[in-house]
Amino acid sequence: TTRDEGVTAFNERNYSDAVDPLETALSGYEDAEDGFAEAADLANEIGEETAADLCEIAVDETALQADATDAALSAARAARSDADAETINGHIERFRSLREDAAAIDVADADAVASALGLD
Repeated sequence: TTRDEGVTAFNERNYSDAVDPLETALSGYEDAEDGFAEAADLANEIGEETAADLCEIAVDETALQADATDAALSAARAARSDADAETINGHIERFRSLREDAAAIDVADADAVASALGLD
């Protein structure tokens, strides 16, 4: 993924090269979060509670991914600016924690969402 490209560049100490892919990934997660929120609203409007619930879970997971990506971006920017190790490591730990929180959320049946919204 684009975020992985940024993380790889960061891990290889190419901090400047990490920023652009992380910015792109952050924008993508934010767009996805908005899309899932709109889908949840639509599902609620048409009375598809199961689909709405799944979309709301996806909103939560995507928001955590966006926050994790923002933390990775903060780490890359801090490293690029020669910030102290404590600051950089704080961003890295926040990234890891949020990424783990997001991974713990399970959107069990994406096909059910697509079907309920008539997208299959």
